[in-house]
Parts: sequence; structure tokens; C-alpha cells
Amino acid sequence: MSLDSQLPPPPGYPAQPPAPEQKGTSGLAIAGLILAIFIAPIGFILSLIAIFKTGAGKAKGRGLAIAGLIISVLIIGGSVAVIVAAANSTVLDPGCTSGKDAIFLSSTTVDATTVQASIDGLTAAAGKAKHDDVKAANLALAEDYKSLLKALQGGEAPADLEAKINTDAAAFDKLCTIGDGK
Repeated sequence: MSLDSQLPPPPGYPAQPPAPEQKGTSGLAIAGLILAIFIAPIGFILSLIAIFKTGAGKAKGRGLAIAGLIISVLIIGGSVAVIVAAANSTVLDPGCTSGKDAIFLSSTTVDATTVQASIDGLTAAAGKAKHDDVKAANLALAEDYKSLLKALQGGEAPADLEAKINTDAAAFDKLCTIGDGK
């Protein structure tokens, strides 16, 4: 211990210098960061407010507020991108869902009645389609099924009918399956 620290302070000076005021981390910044992950729009608003309330010399937590703002913007932007992609996708086209139902109708039993029902279903699905390529895919499969129906009713099946059905079905699947639609 030094001699100066043992002497009493001179008159007019406080005995100990006042401790600096401790400022805690902004609860608004913490809430903004947490809500940015779970409820991005609310997290964005809270983080934005927290940025202004945690300026120089104010409460701690400006970094948390900035992180909350960035996270909420990324989540909101990603959500908007997914919604726009889904809205423009052919996967949700009514022609796809109706066309799949029509195809599955004849998938277990292939007789004249079920094939005719599939033709009718594919034609109706083409009428419901909102995208031209989905409409065309349904009509192409309906034409293939008409050739199959003629073959079932005693006519000659075209030599390439199976390949044509497989090609047209693959084109339909590409349009109407998640991950392959446009």
C-alpha cells in the first residue's frame, strides 16, 4: 500500500471518486433479436426502435439490435421469395391436381371404363389449368389415352404408344411435381 493511499483526502475532495453509472443491455434490443427469429416483422420493428434507443452513451445492446434487424430482413425477404415462387409455380395449378387424380384413376385397373374416365378427367383438368403448358400436358396425355382406349377396344395400338405415354407422362410430372416445376 502506498503512503498516498493511506493519507486522508485533502479538504474539498471526496474520499472516493464516484463509480461510473452502469448501463444494462437494452431489453428492447434483446426482444427484437429473439422476435426477429420467430416473428420477423415484429422483430424488425423492435430492433429498429432499439437501434435508436441504444445510441452513443445510452443503453448497451446496439449490436443485438443491428443483428435483429439483419435477421428479420433476411427472414422476411426469404419468405417473400418463397411465396412468389409458389404463386408462379405450376405445381399448385388446378390442372395438375385434377390431372393427377385422373391418371391415378386408371393406375390400378386398365380397362375401357377406367381409361375413358381418365380421358374425361384429363380433358376436364386441361380446362381447369391456369398455365398453358399444364393444359397442353393434360391434353397430350388425354390423346395418348384415347389411342390406348382404341387398342383396348380391339384396334391396333401404334407401335410407339408406350414410349409416347411415358414421354408425355414425364413432361406432365416435370410440370406438376415439387422440385421439378418452374
